[in-house]
Amino acid sequence: MKTRQVHLVSRPEGFATPDNFVVREVDLPVLKEGQVLVENLYMSIDPYMRRSMEPVATDLPPWPIGEALNGPSIGRVVDSRNSKYAVDDLVESMSGWQEHFISDADDFVAYLSPDNAIAKRVLANGAEPKDFLGILGVAAQTSYFGMMCAATPVAGETLVVSSGAGVVGSVACQIGKIKGMRVVSSAGSDDKVAWLVNELGVDHAFNYKKTAIAEGLKAGCPKGIDLVLESASPEHFSACLPLMNEQKLLLIAGFISIYNSGGVVRNISNFEYVLDRFLTIKSYPFMAYLDAYDQFVHDMLSWRAEGRMQFKEAIHEGLEAAPAALCSLFTGAIHGKSLVKLKNYV
Repeated sequence: MKTRQVHLVSRPEGFATPDNFVVREVDLPVLKEGQVLVENLYMSIDPYMRRSMEPVATDLPPWPIGEALNGPSIGRVVDSRNSKYAVDDLVESMSGWQEHFISDADDFVAYLSPDNAIAKRVLANGAEPKDFLGILGVAAQTSYFGMMCAATPVAGETLVVSSGAGVVGSVACQIGKIKGMRVVSSAGSDDKVAWLVNELGVDHAFNYKKTAIAEGLKAGCPKGIDLVLESASPEHFSACLPLMNEQKLLLIAGFISIYNSGGVVRNISNFEYVLDRFLTIKSYPFMAYLDAYDQFVHDMLSWRAEGRMQFKEAIHEGLEAAPAALCSLFTGAIHGKSLVKLKNYV
């Protein structure tokens, strides 16, 4: 059968553009015994993918030129030669950026198993297919496992979250409030700041394009900072250091600002406070906490049902929309988790 895939045709210098990609029709081989044919319903668009466009591997292998790309996806089985999977089973994989793929039915573990490995997902407690890439997806896992496993939120203490209107940031802000913390955050527009305060209940938020980061943090943290979840930039991270209370923790989920400049970290300052105040800096892989996945699913869906966890999404229609969707992550134009809808789920 024929299907369509997005291929990388060139590696960007600086910001990626849709011209770095092309949509191609390809032939899939005949299904073999033990294999499964999957039709993707949704694919995820994530900031880390910009790093995958680089020629040199960092934490993940680089995307190839002229071949199928990888990324989180949720799909349904449309043909099976494997007794473990039946037609219409819902499965998660790392075989996004294509409308169909053939799986050898290896067990799926995000970023660790083969791209075509799959895991069966069951719709329960109000979940729908796209939730496994959204409120239950990798970005939400990164935030939850950071807040609930890598750190210990303490009621009454002050949490600072960069890029609070993003997926990682917004989940962290809400977990902080659920756990009784004072939450301070930043965002890149007045509308996003208003959303953080009025919708998520953040105690203090500021527009870092209008207010210097150090000033915004100082205004929001009169008792200092006890916990940081950083995903924005070395500059934001550095601005937190002088306000940290002794023996406290800074978690680094990523620095989205460096993904278009080769991943090189520059502009770290105020590092003397790490020594003077005996601070702990921790960068963590979400995969280290997958033993807590079932608790994560339970908590996120329960909090949503109770009205305590909001999750904003930006849905793009059709495989052709995927390249522009990725590029738009770095312009600030998108508010919410970017997903590409490939097929209706019926």
